[in-house]
Amino acid sequence: MAMLRPVKRKLLVSVAATALILGLGAMLVTPASATPICASSTDCTLTLDTGNGGSGFGTGNFGTVHLVLNPVTDVVTVTVSLASGFKIIDTGFPGSFGFTDNLGGGLTIGNFSSAFYSDSLSHATNDLHFDGFGFVNDAGATTGPSAGSANALQQVSFTVSKGSSLTDVNDLLNLANPAGGDGLAYFIVDAFNSNTSGPGAGRTGLITGSGITTSPPPRPTPEPASLVLLGVGLLGMGGIGWRKRRNAK
Repeated sequence: MAMLRPVKRKLLVSVAATALILGLGAMLVTPASATPICASSTDCTLTLDTGNGGSGFGTGNFGTVHLVLNPVTDVVTVTVSLASGFKIIDTGFPGSFGFTDNLGGGLTIGNFSSAFYSDSLSHATNDLHFDGFGFVNDAGATTGPSAGSANALQQVSFTVSKGSSLTDVNDLLNLANPAGGDGLAYFIVDAFNSNTSGPGAGRTGLITGSGITTSPPPRPTPEPASLVLLGVGLLGMGGIGWRKRRNAK
């Protein structure tokens, strides 16, 4: 029996260590898709980084979309700020802005910072098409300046609300679905590139945020199975330490 103890001890160490490693590993590989795009539920900035195929804009930093939720009024203020030379326009898409909510539509979109932008759509289903990026159910500024208009602005803000249902800025940042072929799209802007040089200079097109935010993503929540494995590993390692201390007496 005494000869079996070292073997049992090694086996116990191996099992405990394996459980500990598996538990930690399972926690680390929790799919990122299970977490919201913004770490904060009240303040998030999404980078506009991709142009649709027809624009010629390619990829880069084309501006930002800043969403701030007032938790008292349940109103989100959305501010779209484009990079130098880019203007927010309306070229015949459902609106100057397109996005998808997870609240079933029926949003109130308005209070545009400029009178040159007005009206909106908010449907229960994703039936608003933005070329290359797919279908969404919300459109802001269904009326806006054309590409050649002096009224086209580089920055426009508006508010979004739905009674007490809107409690998280992530409610307004969901992928276009069905998706188009030009990449992931969380928020879409109809734009004119008035620059005289660079990719897509002098052209109109759509730009989107594909998921890059200025704040780090939230830590993945461990799944129950991961926690069980981690617990088994910790208990096993603790038991080994207790045995060593007892045998040393």
